[in-house]
Amino acid sequence: MTKIILSFLLLLSLSQKAIAVYDVNENCKKAWMLVMDLRVDQAKKLLAEEIRANPENYYAYYLDQTCNVFKLLINSSDAEYEAFVKNFEKKREIMDGKDEDSPYYLSCYAEMELQVSVFSVMHGAQWSGLTKGYAAYKNVYRNIERFPAFPTNQKLDGFFNVAIANLPPFVKWAISFFGVKVNMQKGFRTLNQYYETQKNVEGLNAEAALYMILAAKINKTPERVYEFTKSLDPEVSKTFIHSYFRANIAYRTGRNEEALKTLQQITHDENGIADVIYSYLMGKVLLRKLDPRAEHYLKRYLSHLEKKEYLKEMNYNLGIFYLLQGSREKYQRQCEIVRNQGMDLNERDREALYDASLDYPPNVNLVKARLSLDGGYLEEFQKVMKSFETGHEKIYAYDIESHYLKGRYEAMLKNNNLAIAEFKKTIELGEDEDYYFACEAALRLGKIYQEMGQKTLAGDWYRKSIKLYQSDYYEYIEDKAVKALNSL
Repeated sequence: MTKIILSFLLLLSLSQKAIAVYDVNENCKKAWMLVMDLRVDQAKKLLAEEIRANPENYYAYYLDQTCNVFKLLINSSDAEYEAFVKNFEKKREIMDGKDEDSPYYLSCYAEMELQVSVFSVMHGAQWSGLTKGYAAYKNVYRNIERFPAFPTNQKLDGFFNVAIANLPPFVKWAISFFGVKVNMQKGFRTLNQYYETQKNVEGLNAEAALYMILAAKINKTPERVYEFTKSLDPEVSKTFIHSYFRANIAYRTGRNEEALKTLQQITHDENGIADVIYSYLMGKVLLRKLDPRAEHYLKRYLSHLEKKEYLKEMNYNLGIFYLLQGSREKYQRQCEIVRNQGMDLNERDREALYDASLDYPPNVNLVKARLSLDGGYLEEFQKVMKSFETGHEKIYAYDIESHYLKGRYEAMLKNNNLAIAEFKKTIELGEDEDYYFACEAALRLGKIYQEMGQKTLAGDWYRKSIKLYQSDYYEYIEDKAVKALNSL
């Protein structure tokens, strides 16, 4: 009898051990699709049911944390961040040491660590965040060593290679400190390989596509995924996240009308978290169009906002809206908010801080001209530039900026000789001034000469751009100049 009981207990323990798995089952795949549609609460409800039914399906715990990540990325307070870290620790207490022979064990652990790392840096705990990020990095490559054929390894391997190469200035020192070496082009290839392995797997195909898009955005090369965003499987493409990023990539590549049309086709819960980022992008798209409806969305976004990130950017955009409506007083009030509120960890916020701190008042027609160029509205650009040239205040910066904008216009039309002349005039007028125009004009000259096949001249202008760069300028200028020079 004793032997029978012992045998039964042994079989029971073995069966319990057998179900301690990372099971990407139908519930988890459906949860992924719900997350991609930003129906995060529904996804968490489905995962809670999965955990009740299969308490040792540790993939569900990982995915539940990923649901929280989407919420935090869109809008989060310090209290929500602290709760997120505590929940991570509770989940790891459940998951640590369980099913360690699964290739998912270190893979999910590394991604969860990386998620905490990112939010720690965003919420001011930089050293803690960087050490957690390094631990995630080490776990990824430990897992690759153990399971070289495991496809999910490609996701974080690719992402690390791109993201680390694009770390913001305030944490770039960590690359040499931790002795990390990356290859950005390898990163993009690896992410593409991962997408190819997952593109027919429900839920995971949407996540793999998102990693491709985020990598291009981090690298400031949205044009490399423009066609990709339009080639996705219809079930993936129609999710809120992928519709949003299709609009976002169109916006970033100067296709403002396409971005607007895509946003107008999106249906979403106006009381949910999707409305936060919808209002963010719609406000900026309408501002480029010089559409008075921009005010509604800019204010709506700011009214939703709990996190400090993007506070400077969107307050400055609202200030620009007021300026275009003729209220310099309201514009100045918004600039005061930009200078004194929010945080400057985000590149967009740092750009807004630069603009709000200029030593001259913006010219309304030049602001309209820049917005029109950014959105691809070339006829509107011509119209407002004529208004500018008809009469404007005699401020030296206006002359520099006008030549810079005309250079951009001619470059867009592929009138290379005219563009070169305008950019050279910008540099002649502005290289000794504390404005970014000459620095970016040199970058754009390098690009024109590179496209013309004149690599030596291209390299000279890229080096000129790097030399003119100052730390408070738009960071993408130096970043693009350095990458372009390296590509030569």
